[in-house]
Amino acid sequence: MKKWYEGIYRRQLTDMHINDTDERFLSRFDADEYYQNLVRAKIQSPMIYLQSHIGLCNYPTESARAHRKFAGGENEIKRLISKCRDGGMKVVGYYSLIYNNYAAEVHPTWQMRYQNGDTFGDRGERYGLCCPNNSEYRRFVKLQIDEIAGEFKNLDGIFYDMPFWTFCCYCDSCKERFRGEFGIDIPSEDLSSPEFRKFMRARQDWMVDFVRFVREYTNLKMPSVTVEFNYAAVIGCDWIGGSTEGINAECEFTGGDLYGDLYSHSFACKYYYGVTKNQPFEYMTCRCDSTLREHTITKPLEKLKSEILLTAAHHGASLIIDAIDPIGTLDSRVYDTVGEAFSHQIPYEPYMNMGRLYAEAAVYFDSKTMFSPRGDDRYNRTSAIGAVTKLIEAHIPTAVISNGNMEDLQKYDIIIAPSLGEFDNDEPLKLIDYVKNGGVLYLSGRSDPRLISELLGAKVIGETYQDSKYPWVQQGARVYISPTEGRSIGQFTPEYPMPLTYNLPLLSGVRGEVLATVTLPYANPDENTRFASIHSCPPWENTDFPAYVEAKYGQGKVIWIAAEPEYDNREEFSSIFKDIVKQNVRGKYECKTSRSVELVVFEGDSILFSLCDLKQDEYKSLSDVEMSIKVNVSPNSIKEIATGEMIPFTYDGEKTHFTLSIKNFAMFELKFDTGVMI
Repeated sequence: MKKWYEGIYRRQLTDMHINDTDERFLSRFDADEYYQNLVRAKIQSPMIYLQSHIGLCNYPTESARAHRKFAGGENEIKRLISKCRDGGMKVVGYYSLIYNNYAAEVHPTWQMRYQNGDTFGDRGERYGLCCPNNSEYRRFVKLQIDEIAGEFKNLDGIFYDMPFWTFCCYCDSCKERFRGEFGIDIPSEDLSSPEFRKFMRARQDWMVDFVRFVREYTNLKMPSVTVEFNYAAVIGCDWIGGSTEGINAECEFTGGDLYGDLYSHSFACKYYYGVTKNQPFEYMTCRCDSTLREHTITKPLEKLKSEILLTAAHHGASLIIDAIDPIGTLDSRVYDTVGEAFSHQIPYEPYMNMGRLYAEAAVYFDSKTMFSPRGDDRYNRTSAIGAVTKLIEAHIPTAVISNGNMEDLQKYDIIIAPSLGEFDNDEPLKLIDYVKNGGVLYLSGRSDPRLISELLGAKVIGETYQDSKYPWVQQGARVYISPTEGRSIGQFTPEYPMPLTYNLPLLSGVRGEVLATVTLPYANPDENTRFASIHSCPPWENTDFPAYVEAKYGQGKVIWIAAEPEYDNREEFSSIFKDIVKQNVRGKYECKTSRSVELVVFEGDSILFSLCDLKQDEYKSLSDVEMSIKVNVSPNSIKEIATGEMIPFTYDGEKTHFTLSIKNFAMFELKFDTGVMI
């Protein structure tokens, strides 16, 4: 049976986190005006507020308090939902979990607490946060779901917002649960502490337990309604959010609101595409330029269009977020702009359920290890985003894999698992079989010791220098990577090695070919009395510690580099990483154009490929994009989908060659007589 969300690619949400302390707030809310704006924006599925972070309900309630606008008489929200349904739209209800000012104020014992007992509000924040471990808060959520089920019987789905930790909670409920599960008190924050890491994992598990509780009760009370939780914190937050694929497992499909540049947008689309149970995934972002905190500025049409079409290139649904004016009105100009942007997506929609994402490289993103024991910003998530960015620039078709979608790994020529820190997640161990069966695995930095031990026969015995007590003394190079004699790595040679501004892990017992080793400066860079050069710490002492290794394992190969060149945006480091990957992929799709243009490929009975210019501040035509594709048979035709233009091509018995001109975005279809011959 077809689900409501299949083929629904144009979605919208109007934030309504509006107080009722002034009688003018939402006084001019009008269901008819709201609906007409949705029509103007060509929306197929609106998400409509049933409640907000303030905790006021937009329906009659006995468990909480209704917003004064919706407390009596005909309920405008209910009327709006009916109008949308009558107009052929699919309607999703919005409910805010955890962030609930009303509940936090009326029931202070429900609130999250810092270690010193402060609440979020005590530290000057506007939001009241209820702890998901509090049993009374859970009973309250059940009462709210009961009321929603009784009041809104024509919803297609429900979206639960904010299922993440905003800080480390030390409330009585968390203390009691942790002590009951581990027999010790919650430790103070220390990312290098095994005890604190138990708390980190517990927080992840507790949040999954909470969303499962909400999902199960919703299914019980509203069995025909799909359930979605905001799954943005897994990318938008670090370890503090405690968001993992366990939350996604409770969702009918994957979605969340994110606000980065187009490169991080592309990373999120690839990740959401890979982990969602059902397609299309949902990429949510705001119409404001660039966040909803600046309520009155709208993105230029070309920028909004670029975001929508980049999601479309990955076959995802775009949900555009607006925010209502305090008096309850909407800016119709915004909806004209959104409608114009969506009009450019409509020609592609019939193709957006065709084929599967094709990738030669996959980047492994581990939501369970989103921290650095060093306390810096170099860890798996940030390095994974950096790796995807550089693969986009190299026009290498790329996927993002993660916990829960680690099946069929052998289809990838190379898997990049960057800065994969030590934790108790067993999913990365599946990479061992991938290499054994012929895959190429790239590891960087202080990688998971289990992988280092099995694949390289090595042991991590320390690092080059401990963190400085005086980090302001020397912020230049701390250590170097020197190619072995007769080799070079990019521009770096044994005499002039690669400089790194961070410590490197030291391995012993490495099995494999050592391509580079660690070189140290004259003295500890943190000392200010012993130095060779007063301005810097040039290379001085060569060591035998391996820094770049290639090793055979089974039928495959593992590449380990002590540095993290995928994280570094300098051109030379980017080139080193790209070259490693290029040497290990089949290169079926060759694309010669600006490095800001991403190539996204779907393969099925035909080949669909999109070219997306990710430099959103440079809206220009791209002429003479040269492409070639390795296929065993000549295509029948190549068509630009939006215009219907047929693209001339040549076939030399191995490759199809053609040249394109595009403006920011275009999607093409290659058709064959006998299906795609890969």
